[in-house]
Amino acid sequence: MDWQVQVNFYKKVHLKKNRISHIKLFFIFAAVLGAVFPFSQVFAQSQLPSMEFAVKFKDAGDARLLAGLDAGYRQRFPQNRTEIFQNVYTFKCACGLDGLRRDLAGRFEYLDEIAGVKEQTVLVNDPGFTTNASDIDKQWGLFKTGFPDAWNTTKGSASNVVAIVDTGVDATHEDLQTINFVKGFNFISRQEISGKVNSDDNGHGTLVAGILGATPNNNLGIAGTNWQISIMPLKALDESGKGDAATISEAIVWAADNGAQFINLSIGGIGFAHDTVLANSISYAFGKGLVIVAAAGNDAATEGHSLDAEPVFPICDDNNQNMIIGVGAVDQNDVKPVFSNYGKNCLDVVAPGKRILSTINHDPITKKYAPNSYAYASGTSLAVPFVVGQAALLRALNPSATNVQIRDKIITSADSVDELNLSQCGGLSCRGLLGAGRISAPKSLTGTFSVDGFKEGDLVKVQGTMLVYQISGGKKRPVSPFVMNRRFPGTPVKAVVSQQIETFPEGPYVTPDDGTLIKLSNQPAVYMLNTGQKMPVTYEVFKQRGFDFGAVNTVDFPEFNSWVTSSFLPPADGTIVRGFRSQTLFWTVSGVLHPMNWAFYQEKGLRQFPVLRLPDKDLEKMSKGEAYTR
Repeated sequence: MDWQVQVNFYKKVHLKKNRISHIKLFFIFAAVLGAVFPFSQVFAQSQLPSMEFAVKFKDAGDARLLAGLDAGYRQRFPQNRTEIFQNVYTFKCACGLDGLRRDLAGRFEYLDEIAGVKEQTVLVNDPGFTTNASDIDKQWGLFKTGFPDAWNTTKGSASNVVAIVDTGVDATHEDLQTINFVKGFNFISRQEISGKVNSDDNGHGTLVAGILGATPNNNLGIAGTNWQISIMPLKALDESGKGDAATISEAIVWAADNGAQFINLSIGGIGFAHDTVLANSISYAFGKGLVIVAAAGNDAATEGHSLDAEPVFPICDDNNQNMIIGVGAVDQNDVKPVFSNYGKNCLDVVAPGKRILSTINHDPITKKYAPNSYAYASGTSLAVPFVVGQAALLRALNPSATNVQIRDKIITSADSVDELNLSQCGGLSCRGLLGAGRISAPKSLTGTFSVDGFKEGDLVKVQGTMLVYQISGGKKRPVSPFVMNRRFPGTPVKAVVSQQIETFPEGPYVTPDDGTLIKLSNQPAVYMLNTGQKMPVTYEVFKQRGFDFGAVNTVDFPEFNSWVTSSFLPPADGTIVRGFRSQTLFWTVSGVLHPMNWAFYQEKGLRQFPVLRLPDKDLEKMSKGEAYTR
């Protein structure tokens, strides 16, 4: 498994304190001054913008003059008995100050317009930091996604533990010194990682760590998304950036068992297929409340493809419950780079992923150790820590928030970029294929976690239409009549207006129950639904499993096309399998084909069982597991 990121080395001398030395850090906190109300009936209406006013009435009873404001008005200092604070009210009105004073003449001691106090962007003095979202030579992505504005609300918390499942992390890097590094594990050498040590022999994991938590305001290097954060380094990829599903699964379970609340999976891509052990580990971690974020993949950094047609993992391995926040990449103009994959099913949001400046400890050209260095990198791998950083800020602000609430908040607060990507997805429009859009850190930190009272799994019907959706995984998923009748007979459906669910991006169609056989009307191929994915069924397996052609359901193309295509359905458990040309024997166990050597085959007494012969090209597309040998 390659992390497939394009890296340009950036010598550390360019990011020392002499580059930027005069930017000062300052904070201005906002005062919330009430809501926007309709005009009062006692005041002359105007075309002026709504403004906020403060009034001190001479007589307490005159406050009734504000009763025409439908949404009410607000009394200030109600608990204070000092005369100067008595009968003071604030309200909003699209009125001119002079007109108000005429209307209320003789009734007030003072009547003033209130000057609004606006939150200012928090600035830091790190040379790589910028407030110009188009400055691709610096940290344009940090400003594009609004983290400096979000820092007015929270800067993070060391109690948030992010497990970086990657090539390790160089905790000795000069710009990672304020990160709280907790105990991790090296699954390559099978050794514990403790303290501020270098466990990264590649550089990729250190790139990720820099985006998450590089020290802000130290006149050095860059700033991370979180000023305070804890990182758990889990080395599951070797020095070349490659690994396997079993090792990554171990790392995910280890993170869940050792106190992590977030998992950063900047991994995945072509050739890394669905694996039962990986799916099980993701379900385990999600069930324990972890927020899991994974990369959409880069397709070897050439041209992205549709994850709906050719899924990659682990991003698509979430058992149809959106356990993973899938992340694609955009550039400084919110345009999808050519390398980033796309799709309706697995992708939830996009984040900066092209020419991202971060920390590194290896020269990507010479492969030699280069301590305290920085690099520009491109890839969906770099987009993931922006989303993990956003999730950590959300948890810092709301420590009791669940992983489902955090996931949904990230998705529903994103800014759509569909209109900026009219031909970037296979030469066609990306509408609906880039998730909810580009993340917005400050927007996600506002409001509550409930969206109009909807719960996970709610069925809703848009009034005046035949459209039925299920609110699931932070999205509104269409429910076809076929699925409605088959899966939800008698289930209550809430009537809504379209505006109530507009914050939810549209996801793939809801799938029928696992085990349902489907096909298109104009094609003979049959598929079986399993954990939200459609598995092609070969003729030999169809017969061997005793399926009935009368049980195959014909579905419409939009519905069929929105479901992820998985590996081929394997024969029934216990079946011995081999190809027509290949001599390798496989034993089917828990839906996975395990190659066997001859000694194991004989020792287990498997020679008495018949062997199912399959076309080699079909056999290649079935999920494989570890070899069974003696």
